[in-house]
Amino acid sequence: MTLARFIELWTSTDYPPERVTEVDLRNIEQRLDFLLPDDYRRAVLETGLPRPTVALMDAIIERHLELNCLGDFYSPAEIIEETVGWRAIGMPKSLVAFASDGCGNKFCFDTDRLNRGGREGRAIWFYDHDFGTVEQIAATFDDWMDAFCQVEPWSDVDPT
Repeated sequence: MTLARFIELWTSTDYPPERVTEVDLRNIEQRLDFLLPDDYRRAVLETGLPRPTVALMDAIIERHLELNCLGDFYSPAEIIEETVGWRAIGMPKSLVAFASDGCGNKFCFDTDRLNRGGREGRAIWFYDHDFGTVEQIAATFDDWMDAFCQVEPWSDVDPT
């Protein structure tokens, strides 16, 4: 499971993942009128929502990786609040924000594609609020998590 591996690599035991229930997820779906991707649902029910440390951002930035930094996963209540709030100020209505890069940009699911089904519906989208752009960044939630699990930790200490 890639989210479990992500938790091992990029979180602190001092801040364990936030538990999520099936009721929490159904509430999101009812309030925002869509079905969450199965891989996201399975992962967060099994492990909870992690709080990544700054070590992930350091590794991405210092290694000049082609990954958007992941700052935080949203709780079920935050998913609803962030999505409704950002839609009101210009985020496309089909997007549901489930995580942030820490700078106001959102990692999203696209409800139009999800409701149509198929693999394309499971994609992860990045909404850049500065430019108003939306870009597909991963084919699935598991693929997205796997990309972070491939990142080597950064150390600014010279090993010699």
